[in-house]
Amino acid sequence: MTEAPMTARLPILTALLLTLLAAPALADNAMLVIDSSASMAGKLGRDRKADLVADAVASAVTDFPTEAKIGMLAFGNVSKTSCSDAAVVVRPQQNGNDAVAQAAAALVPRGKAPLAVAIERAANALDYRKERATIVVFVDKIEACDADPCVLAESLKQKARDLTIEVIGLGLDDADSARVACIAEKTGGKFLNAKDGTDLGGGLTAALANAKAPPATLPTASLDAPAKVVQSDVFEVGYDGPKDKDDRIQISWPGLPPGSEIRSVLASPKGTKRSLTAPAEAGTYELRYYHPELNAVLATRVLDVAMRPVTVSAPARIPAGTPMTIGWTGPAAASDEIWITPANSETELASVGVRHNFKPVMLDAPLEPGLYEVHYHSAADNMTAAKVQFTVDPPAVTLTAPPSAPAGTRIDVAWTGPGARFDDVVIARAGMASSEHVTMSRIRPDMASVRVTVPSEPGSYELRYVAGGGKAVFASVPFTAQ
Repeated sequence: MTEAPMTARLPILTALLLTLLAAPALADNAMLVIDSSASMAGKLGRDRKADLVADAVASAVTDFPTEAKIGMLAFGNVSKTSCSDAAVVVRPQQNGNDAVAQAAAALVPRGKAPLAVAIERAANALDYRKERATIVVFVDKIEACDADPCVLAESLKQKARDLTIEVIGLGLDDADSARVACIAEKTGGKFLNAKDGTDLGGGLTAALANAKAPPATLPTASLDAPAKVVQSDVFEVGYDGPKDKDDRIQISWPGLPPGSEIRSVLASPKGTKRSLTAPAEAGTYELRYYHPELNAVLATRVLDVAMRPVTVSAPARIPAGTPMTIGWTGPAAASDEIWITPANSETELASVGVRHNFKPVMLDAPLEPGLYEVHYHSAADNMTAAKVQFTVDPPAVTLTAPPSAPAGTRIDVAWTGPGARFDDVVIARAGMASSEHVTMSRIRPDMASVRVTVPSEPGSYELRYVAGGGKAVFASVPFTAQ
């Protein structure tokens, strides 16, 4: 399996810590317990485990509320042989975020890993018998000299006011995984064994609890919204609840912790209905009434987002080279495009990407008369999801200009025609290819004439309307430079 670089794994590990530490003013006091034994100098994928943890801590603690206490205990970083090497490096304190980040970065892997001793000392540092507390443990191995951490966790939980221990393993084998998973289970926390960066993706956030539990009795709330909407559509949500400051109506993925959201709007103190835009990807989502101060979801409602029907529309007939407006509906997924193809063909002649504003797109009609099709091309399936035929008629073009003019002067040429972006009026010698000319002037669709310079060499020429940036001559009249 290809190893993800440290830059790819760090945001995932950071997201894990953010989930464990993210909480508003009522957050638990928290203690990070970091394994700094000799094995932390080893690698998880390409990167040192100690570096991954230190960088993740630095990113995560910035969002921990400064009014709550946070501290750090390290074990295995002082003695190479001791089974009691576990000490508080940063005592639990308000505004301790920077101190914890700096202390984690300064750790040097050295000795053994007395996990049980470390957890007990961290709990005592948090005054766990009197205060609500969360301990986040990073562990790389368990030493044989250590006490049974599961027995300890059960004992601490029985004595605690409200203690949760979250455990993050760093490439543990099956035996050690079982020994540390029960620490989280005994205290109502979660266990994650990170074998590489990719293991921490996707449903990681949903598998981990917040550092703060809501109060036993929550305010009531309700939501009133459609059960089914179409992707990217705007819909209204009615609601009732506390309507406190910063209360939010959220769209979230089911199963994620409180505060997780795709997008949200603030609840109005008056209960005024709010508008939300459905996610761009079809699927099942959750509508939530979220109370930030309590970090609690007070009401939920299933929201099914259906795929937008795929259609295309175009003029039935259009002159060659003329800009055409193409209407469409569809999912507007990444790299989806509108194509023009020959009839009954998948050969792309021209294309333009679609956007989530669902506005019509513009493409120039083909330069050759005939039967063509407009396709909605789905990039994910590499197939045509909808199509419609149209006919390209011969171009309707005129040029009106004096039949001759002195060499080197300028003449005004009136024109009618497609007026596409790369159409030109040129003066060329007979026999020149459509892409060649002596002088030229770019057409502007908002101006009925252009000014062209007469060639400096007297002689016979052709005044031409050239379409598609030199691809086709739609009309020509004789012209003489005197």
